[in-house]
Amino acid sequence: MYGRLCSKVGCAREAVATLTYDYGDQMAALGPLGVENDPHAHDLCAIHAERLSVPTGWIVVRHETLQA
Repeated sequence: MYGRLCSKVGCAREAVATLTYDYGDQMAALGPLGVENDPHAHDLCAIHAERLSVPTGWIVVRHETLQA
């Protein structure tokens, strides 16, 4: 297998996006799959990237290529 899998527990789909958090700014950034596997980021499949939710008061920044 060459691709990376979704980080969500129990999901075996191929990852297409990478999620990172900035706790200080209460922000989540979702972009295209990172070039390398970053232990501080979460790789998500298309379904989990679309369903992403964050705590109340946080903002989500989505990279343009992921928006439908």
